[in-house]
Amino acid sequence: MKTQKIKTLINNEEREITVRYNAVKLIMRFSEDNFIKIYEGKDLYVCLAKIRTDFSHITFLCKGAKTNVKPSRMTSQMSAGLVAYEMTLGKQATDEDLVQIFDYEEKNLTNNPQEQIDFFKKWLASLGAVDYEKFG
Repeated sequence: MKTQKIKTLINNEEREITVRYNAVKLIMRFSEDNFIKIYEGKDLYVCLAKIRTDFSHITFLCKGAKTNVKPSRMTSQMSAGLVAYEMTLGKQATDEDLVQIFDYEEKNLTNNPQEQIDFFKKWLASLGAVDYEKFG
């Protein structure tokens, strides 16, 4: 398993946590204090979303927790969800908008993955997509 350090805020105190992940098996191991859990998902972005949901008292200071960041199906498959698009309303995403989900970020963060899905749908609508419900 590979190791990744992520800066976080816990009770307004900055701490660094470590996750371990396997990009082939699409699993992520997270531990806090004496708690250890293995998360599985269709990609590692989804695994990180599950961790953020379970540990909503922790603010993860990374791109994968940003409201307007989500992998496309292709980036999910090609990078196991380690690469995603940082979307801007009304603007088509390009290679210049690709980010690593563990890269540092401190603005527009959420622990609610539904907010990321909602933004994605809003972004699709801003591009004129009519049937955006099927892209969730």
